[in-house]
Amino acid sequence: MKISIATTLRTVAFAACMLTMASVSAQAFPTKPIRIILPFAAGGLLDGTVRAVGQHVSDSVGQPVLVENRPGASTFIGMQACARSAPDGYTLCITTPDSLSYNQFLFSKLPYDPENDFAPVTNLVITNNLIVAHSSAPFSTFKEMITYAKANPGKVNFGTWGIGSIPHVYLEAINRELGVNITQVPYKGAGQAYPAILAGEVHVTYGGLGFSVPFIKSGKLKALAATPDESPLLPGIPTMKQEGVEPGLPSYFGAFAPAKTPPPVLEKLAGEFAKALKQPKMQEFLNAQTLMSVGNSPSEFAAFVRADRANAQRVFRAMGLKPADAP
Repeated sequence: MKISIATTLRTVAFAACMLTMASVSAQAFPTKPIRIILPFAAGGLLDGTVRAVGQHVSDSVGQPVLVENRPGASTFIGMQACARSAPDGYTLCITTPDSLSYNQFLFSKLPYDPENDFAPVTNLVITNNLIVAHSSAPFSTFKEMITYAKANPGKVNFGTWGIGSIPHVYLEAINRELGVNITQVPYKGAGQAYPAILAGEVHVTYGGLGFSVPFIKSGKLKALAATPDESPLLPGIPTMKQEGVEPGLPSYFGAFAPAKTPPPVLEKLAGEFAKALKQPKMQEFLNAQTLMSVGNSPSEFAAFVRADRANAQRVFRAMGLKPADAP
C-alpha cells in the first residue's frame, strides 16, 4: 500500500502539533494544587522528608503541594489510588522500593502493574538505615540478639512496615541466613513502628539512621547494625554485611506519576524536586537525617528502578521467597 506525500505530511504536522501542545502545557504547569500520595502512615522519615520537599516545591511553583497518607495492605491502597489518577502531573506518589521493586515478587496478585502503571519522575534520596532495639531488650548487640533468638525461638519481636516492606525483607533474611525464628509484628509504616519500639511494644525494628540517632543517644534505643554502610555518627556499630546477612537492596524515596503522564510534565516535576533538594534548609534537613539527595531525571530514575527490580528478583529467589496471597 502506498502512502501519499500529503498523508505523510499531515501525520508529521499532527505529531509536531501534539509535541508543541505538550511543551506549552508543561510550561504552564502547574496551575492548581499538586497531590502527593504516600502509601504509608503519617510520621516517620519518608513522611517528614516528603513534607519538607513539598514545601520547597510549593514555594517555587506558587501552588499548594498536598500530602495525602493512604497506608495499608503493603502499600497496595496508596499505589492503586495513584495508578488510577489522571495522568496530568497533578497526582504523584512517593514511595520506597517495596511498592514497585518488591511487591510483584512477594505477592501472587497486585491491584496495580508495577512496570506499566507508573511513570518514574525522580529519585529523591538514598537512605542509610539501622537495626535498633529497645533499651529493655535482653541483648545489646546484633550477635547477642541472634544468640538470644536461637535460645528463645519466637520470643524476639521485630516491628516492620507490613508484609513485603524492606524491614520485612531484612527480617526474612536474618531468619533464613542465620537460622533463627524472630517474629514479625507488621505496622502500616515507620510512623507506627517507631512509636511502638519506643513504647517497648516490640524488641527490634529497622529505621532511618538520622531518625534513630537521637533516641540512641538518649538511651531509649540500642544500635545493633547499620546498612548498607558504617556511619560516622555511630562509630563501632557493625554493618549487616559484617554480621553476615546483607540482602543488598538499596533503600530510596522515589516519586512516580500515573503512566502516560506527558514527558514534558515529568521533566518539569523532576526539575522542581531537584531544585528543592538543593535548597540550603532542605540540605540541612537531609544532613540531619543522614539522607543522600539524588534528584535525577525521569529517564535516569527509570533505569535505576529497572535495575533495582531485577536485583530484587534475584535476591528473593536466592532467599527462597515465594509469592504469598495478597495482604
